[in-house]
Amino acid sequence: MKQNIIVALFNISSEAYQAFSELKAYSQTTDTLVAQALLVKKENGLIIPAESTDFTDNTFEGTWTGSLIGSLVGILGGPIGVLLGGAAGALIGSDVGTDQTLEEGALLEYTAKKLDNGSTAIIILAQESDEAVLDAFFHRFKTVILRQDAVVVQQDVLAAIEAQEEVARQAHEAWKKLRKAERKEKVEAFKADIKQKFDKLAAKLK
Repeated sequence: MKQNIIVALFNISSEAYQAFSELKAYSQTTDTLVAQALLVKKENGLIIPAESTDFTDNTFEGTWTGSLIGSLVGILGGPIGVLLGGAAGALIGSDVGTDQTLEEGALLEYTAKKLDNGSTAIIILAQESDEAVLDAFFHRFKTVILRQDAVVVQQDVLAAIEAQEEVARQAHEAWKKLRKAERKEKVEAFKADIKQKFDKLAAKLK
């Protein structure tokens, strides 16, 4: 049994909503267990959570926010997600439109690249002994399915969070240096202006 993160990407948002509605009534089996699912859409560059469902004991709405899925969405919607989306083209190549089982990373890159404005996605945390079950569920619609081991996704998310924090730290340091440089320039200009004024006054006395 594998614990996977599955991303089903839809070009037709109405199909995504229909699939998610049916998924909420999903009948669990020992071969295919769905723990959590989240429907997201991308509008104006922003990734917006639309609906969520949790099949575990936690019945509170929005419980996905502290989960792996929530962290994944947070990265996709942040600056690292933007960078990954822009840089993934060369990595993905001609297979970007096909279903992918990703063994060694790249779920973040693939999803960031494919989840463009106007598209919709369903993100699932599932335990599967046979990938064909959920593949068959989603292939009734126009979808591209990405799948990766949940542990690998967690590792990538943690690495992305650290990278995001490092980028923020470097940006803050650069900002402080620029502010310091700007203050120095302004002080020097002020000193020159003051000196010029007093030089003019002194010249009148001669």
